[in-house]
Amino acid sequence: MYRTGYSTTSPLRIRLLAVTLAVPMGLGAAVGCNKTPEPEKATDLERIQPQQDEKGAAAKSKLPPIPDGPAAVVGGVEIPREKFMAIYELKLKKYVDRGREVPTASDRRYRKSIIDRLIWAEVLRQEAAKLGVTIDPKDVEARLQKQREGIKDWEKHLERRGETEDSLRELVEIELLEKAILNKLGRLAVTDEEIRAEYEKVKDHYKSDKPRVRASHILIPVGPKDRLRPEPGKPPPPEPTEEEKKKWEAEALAKAKEIYEKAKAPDADFAALAREYSEGPSGPKGGDLGIFTKDRMVEEFAEAAFRLGVGEVSKPVKTKFGYHIIKVTGKWPAGTLPLDALEDQIRKRLEQRKLFEGKRDLKKELLSKYEIKNNIEPTLGPDPRARRPKPPAAKRTLGAGGEAKSGETKAGEAKAGG
Repeated sequence: MYRTGYSTTSPLRIRLLAVTLAVPMGLGAAVGCNKTPEPEKATDLERIQPQQDEKGAAAKSKLPPIPDGPAAVVGGVEIPREKFMAIYELKLKKYVDRGREVPTASDRRYRKSIIDRLIWAEVLRQEAAKLGVTIDPKDVEARLQKQREGIKDWEKHLERRGETEDSLRELVEIELLEKAILNKLGRLAVTDEEIRAEYEKVKDHYKSDKPRVRASHILIPVGPKDRLRPEPGKPPPPEPTEEEKKKWEAEALAKAKEIYEKAKAPDADFAALAREYSEGPSGPKGGDLGIFTKDRMVEEFAEAAFRLGVGEVSKPVKTKFGYHIIKVTGKWPAGTLPLDALEDQIRKRLEQRKLFEGKRDLKKELLSKYEIKNNIEPTLGPDPRARRPKPPAAKRTLGAGGEAKSGETKAGEAKAGG
C-alpha cells in the first residue's frame, strides 16, 4: 500500500522545518525579540501602594492614599502634610528605586511611626512653651555634629536612614526637650537616700580579694593618626623606616611631657585636658577608666597606677599603646567597695532609670492632656498584630501526690530546688 505525503522524520521534512523555523528565529534575534523585557520602575507613590504583605501573599486590603490637608492638628496647631510626606517618601524610596511594591505591614509601620513622632514633637514644643522651658540650639548642633563624625557621605547616610536634615534635627530636639521638661518638673533628681538604698542592694556585687584603684589617663599614641586608624578596605601602610620610628617616638614623648607639665599644676583640670588631648576612647569622658584591679591593665600602666597616691599624676608612661599621663582618683584595699567609691556610678544609673521611666510617663500624661486630631490614623487600618491569636497557655499536670510532672513546678516553689 502506498502512503501519500511524506514522513515527519524524512530528511526532506526535517530540512523544510529547519528552514521554516530559522527565519523567524533569525528575525527575532535581529530585532532583539528574544530579550526579556525589563520591569518598569514605579515613579510615584500612587504606583507603589502596598499590594502584598511581608511574606509576599496577596494583601486583603490596600492602604488608602495619604489624605490632603494637615497630617494632624495638635492643640489647634496644624502639622503640614508636606512635613509628613518629606519623611514618608524617603522611607519608601528603596521600594520605588527597585520597582517594588511596599509591603502592607511595612507601609503601616512607616505611617504610624512618622505621624506619632511628629505629634509628640509638637506636644513637647507646646508644653515647653507653657513651662518656660527652652533648649540651646548649640546643644542640638553638637549632637548632630557628633552623629556626623566618621561619616563620609552625610547625604547618602540620611537617605539610607530615611531621614531629612530637618527630621533628624527634630529627633534630637525631642530628646533634649523631654529631658528639659522632666528636669523642670523635678522628676530626674536623685536623693542621697535613694543612692544609699541602691548601694545596699548592689554592694555585694563589688567584693574583691585584690586592691583596686580608680584612674584617668591621657593617651598620646606614637605615629600619624592615619597609621593608627587605617581606612576600611584600604591596604595597610608600608612598614616605617627606623628613622621614622625614632622621629614619631620623639614627637609623642615631647607632646606627652608638655601635657604632663600642664596636668601636674595645682589648679589643673585633668578631665578637660583629657578631652582636649587624649587619643584614647576614654578621652571624651575626661579620661576616666573606672575602678580596676592590677591584672586588668597592661603591666607598665598597672605598675605606675598602683604606685601613685590619690590625686597624684604620673610622668609619661610608655606602653604598646603609646604614652600615658595617669591620675589616680581613688584607691581601696581588698574587700567590699565603700559607698563613696560607687556613689557617682549609682547616681548615673538612677538618673538613667528615672529618665527612661520619666519619658514613658510623660508621654502618657501629655498625649491625654492635649486635643489631637490624627488624619493619618484612619489610613492605617486594623493592626495586624491585634488579630494574631494568642498561643494557648501550657497545661500543668500534677501527679497523684500533687507533684508537678515533666520538670514543672508547683506554684510558689522555686525551680532550682525550692
